[in-house]
Amino acid sequence: MKFTAPLAMALALGASSVSATPMLDFFIDGDTFTQPFSITNNSDDGEFVTRFQLDLRTSAGVCFDPASDSTCNGSLGVSFTSNGGTDVTTGLTSATVTDEAGGVPAWDFLDITFSDFNAGEVFSWDLDVDFFKSGATIFGDDMIGATAFVDFSNGVRLIGELQAVAGNSDASAFTVIGQTVVPVPAPAGIAFLGLGLAALGFARKKKA
Repeated sequence: MKFTAPLAMALALGASSVSATPMLDFFIDGDTFTQPFSITNNSDDGEFVTRFQLDLRTSAGVCFDPASDSTCNGSLGVSFTSNGGTDVTTGLTSATVTDEAGGVPAWDFLDITFSDFNAGEVFSWDLDVDFFKSGATIFGDDMIGATAFVDFSNGVRLIGELQAVAGNSDASAFTVIGQTVVPVPAPAGIAFLGLGLAALGFARKKKA
């Protein structure tokens, strides 16, 4: 049975320094062995998506099952692979799957970074998810409780979890449970200018 798990995330910050409303849709259509994941940047004020992380440690005993490693369930898996040239469109810079402390002893954390993931663009990828030491097919409801983090170019980080969808027993949907602001690295030129101004201020103070 196929399912669609929409991820609709919206945030309006009261701080004047961050006034935009970043949004992201996260879709899973079908089981993770045969169907891809996809995320869409639906921000309405031009924010880039710079990072997407999916943490399975908070879900019920599921793990990523890449084909190159049998740690998760010992059966045939699917490794991380971008689809349809979306890696080029969004400026995919890295994608890592790791085994972090606190979950099952298997791959449970996905970290993807981008350099050019503009509003309106889609990134799609394949990566199998299974129950730890079980080859049973994973559907959306099996990933309930998983946590995701999305960073935007304006410094906003959305935090949420996959939750049940009313009327669809096979699905889960991302719901925002918090947000924060992460530092946005300054361009090298601005950083150099800042150092120059600081040095000038020190020289004037010393002369006085």
